[in-house]
Amino acid sequence: LLIRSATGQRISSYVTLVNGLRRPFDEDGPEEFHIVIVDNGRSRMLADPELREALNCIRCGACLNACPVYRKVGGHSYGYVYPGPIGAIVTPMLTGLGDAKDLPFASSLCGACREACPVKINIPRMLLALRRDIAEGSDHMERRSGPVLERAAFSVWRRLFANNRLLGMALRIGRLLQTPIVRSGSIRWLPWPLSGWTRHRTLRPLPDRSFRDRWNSYLRNGQ
Repeated sequence: LLIRSATGQRISSYVTLVNGLRRPFDEDGPEEFHIVIVDNGRSRMLADPELREALNCIRCGACLNACPVYRKVGGHSYGYVYPGPIGAIVTPMLTGLGDAKDLPFASSLCGACREACPVKINIPRMLLALRRDIAEGSDHMERRSGPVLERAAFSVWRRLFANNRLLGMALRIGRLLQTPIVRSGSIRWLPWPLSGWTRHRTLRPLPDRSFRDRWNSYLRNGQ
C-alpha cells in the first residue's frame, strides 16, 4: 500500500530487516537490542474517539498529492514536520491546537484526500471536528463553551435548515427585514451584532425566490 500509493512502484526501493539479538551459533550480530518508542502525543490521539483514526496513516503521501491546497502552497507553508491534509490533523494534536489552529482550515473539504487514501481515513470529518473545537475555544482535551450569542445563533441556524417549513418562513421574513439595508443589489452594512460580517465585505441579499420555488415553477411550466 505504501509504495503503490506513494511512488507507484511494485516493490519498495529499500527493505529493512531487524533480526534481534545474535544467537549463540551466529558468527556476528548485535549483542544488545534496544527499542525506543516515542509517544509524542499519540496516546492522546488514541484515547480520542474522533481523532484516533489518524493513527492509521502509513505516511504514503497520497493525500498530499491529491489535495488542491497542498499542490498550490507546498509543504513548507504548513510550518511543521507533517504537511498536507493528514498533517493538519496530526500536528495540532502533537503541538497543541492553540499553536496550530490555522492548519485545520487549510482545506477545501473537497474529499479528494479521503478518496486517495489507501486505508480510507476520513480526513474531512476530523478536520471538521478540529474546526468545531477551535470555534468553541477549546484545546480538544479541555472543552469550554463558546460565546453564548454565537452558540445560540448556530443553534437557531441548525433548526432552520433541518426544517423546510421553518426555513421558508425565515426566508420570507428575511426578505422583508432586508429591504431597508439593500442598496444597488447588495448589502453593505448590517446592524449589531452582525456588523462584523460587512466590515470588510458586501453581502448578497436574499433572493426573491428560493431554489425550491424556482424548481417547482420549472416543473409546473414543463408539464
